[in-house]
Amino acid sequence: MIDIELPEPPGKQVAARGHTIHYIDVGAGRPTVFLHGGGPGCSGWTDFGTVAGAFEQDRRVLLVDMLHFGRSSKEPFTAPRWSYHGQVIGAALDAIGVELADFVCNSIGGSAALALAAERPELVRRLVVTGSEPTPLGAQAPSPELDRKGRTAWTSYYADGGPTREKLAAIMAELEWTGLDEVPSWTFDLRWELSNLPDLVALGPDWSPGGGRGIPQDLAHHLTLVRAKTLFLWGDRDAFLVPEYALGLTRLVPDSSLHVMAGGAHHMEEERPGEYAAVVKAFLDS
Repeated sequence: MIDIELPEPPGKQVAARGHTIHYIDVGAGRPTVFLHGGGPGCSGWTDFGTVAGAFEQDRRVLLVDMLHFGRSSKEPFTAPRWSYHGQVIGAALDAIGVELADFVCNSIGGSAALALAAERPELVRRLVVTGSEPTPLGAQAPSPELDRKGRTAWTSYYADGGPTREKLAAIMAELEWTGLDEVPSWTFDLRWELSNLPDLVALGPDWSPGGGRGIPQDLAHHLTLVRAKTLFLWGDRDAFLVPEYALGLTRLVPDSSLHVMAGGAHHMEEERPGEYAAVVKAFLDS
């Protein structure tokens, strides 16, 4: 790991559908919402703090902690998973006063944003999605071993004695980055802190329909309803889903395209922030 510090800015909180949503609000200009991935300890700042400065020069950057993540509240729910997350995010933006925004998303954040774009098209202008699985149709990991590790990472992290720094390091190195060498120490330390918050531990690791994290949802039909211009930005070394899966998504989302980053892993926005920001800004500003 690299010994780098990037202090988390003060955040704000807003009520949304009975939940408390935490977000960081910096910069000025077109509202741009960043939605993080689903690894243990992920939040808006852990996933996008590294690139926030590149966007806040001419945009209002909203780094949102989704329900059950970061510093947002952890109440259980039993509604369809991605639609509900999207509805909570939409309600939070309503409360903040954002009427139209661009969205930049990693993993589960992309699935929530695609549901939101289908259900509330007036709120989503453009959309960038990296490493998300909104539908199981065509979903394929690079190998059976990575598929097994990806699908059991969360429950394994909280099982067998609970979280350890070694487990977190393994998840980040094997599934999210191309190793630990380039991981900033601040990212690892903050994810370790957030993954051990008492309210998160109390919620439990169960992602089954009765576990309080929502009912699994296939967004295949939703994807055909998305009207926002969409860029699927994929790494050819993504441990969860091969680029061919993303190509399949472009056949479902009407106005969409695919950019594959050579050597990119699941968290390209952190590992290769300069290249990632350049591609995203070119798409959003075009």
